[in-house]
Amino acid sequence: MRNNDMFRILFLGDIVGKLGRNAITKGLFDLKKKYEPDVTIANVENLSHGVGISPSGMEELDRAGIDAFTSGNHVWGNDSGVALLDDPAWSHRLIRPANMRRGEPGNGSTIYKTAGGVRILLVNLSGQLAMPNDEAIENPFHALDTILKAHEADEPQIIFVDFHAELTAEKEALGHHADGRVGAVVGTHTHVQTSDAKILPGGTAYCTDIGRVGAADSVLGFEKKSVLKRFLTGMKTPYDLETSGKAEMDGILIQMNLDTGMAERVDLFREFVVV
Repeated sequence: MRNNDMFRILFLGDIVGKLGRNAITKGLFDLKKKYEPDVTIANVENLSHGVGISPSGMEELDRAGIDAFTSGNHVWGNDSGVALLDDPAWSHRLIRPANMRRGEPGNGSTIYKTAGGVRILLVNLSGQLAMPNDEAIENPFHALDTILKAHEADEPQIIFVDFHAELTAEKEALGHHADGRVGAVVGTHTHVQTSDAKILPGGTAYCTDIGRVGAADSVLGFEKKSVLKRFLTGMKTPYDLETSGKAEMDGILIQMNLDTGMAERVDLFREFVVV
């Protein structure tokens, strides 16, 4: 039997293209039945053909049962979806990295209120190191401090951070910087699940990367031959995407204590579905 002061967050890794969306449509119901989350969150920066979001893709995920959405540096990559970042129908539960592209559509944090009335401060940050060099990315450590101070009056019961970053060292460092001040710091972007899910000394749930929702036999969810072509030729040829086949659904289940806002348990999962 579940404790009334316990709250479960199910967070899914980067959803990659049509195969990833189809995996959510087919597999999320059973996943939620198995893990019984109170809220389901997913990273959607690769949702539409591997780059950005689209209205139709977001509606698919909404119908499938995802409650809130984080993203990353590619979220502005599809023009048809950029307007959603400022659309009141979505902006209270769809965020983008706070420390990138100030003045462009979207917010880097939001107070999301669940159906049960729990107030979650969702925060999205980009790593600063080894990210695309054409982007001006502000210091994520300072950005997090600013966001936490700005939301003090909102009195969130849980603070959840998606740190969309390349370097493991930067991710671990931010986890320790936030430890005891937020409920979870969970890494995305590299699409490969790491085995270091844990609760830090101050009570913050942490994992360097929770993986992806997309093609299992692939390179980061992208069709492997198209990726190999780029490595073999040195040319920036486009990546292709599988539309059917075996998909993996990677993520993490975090059990939070609503009295303290800190984590009590973390469990990584990696499920498979054929679509």
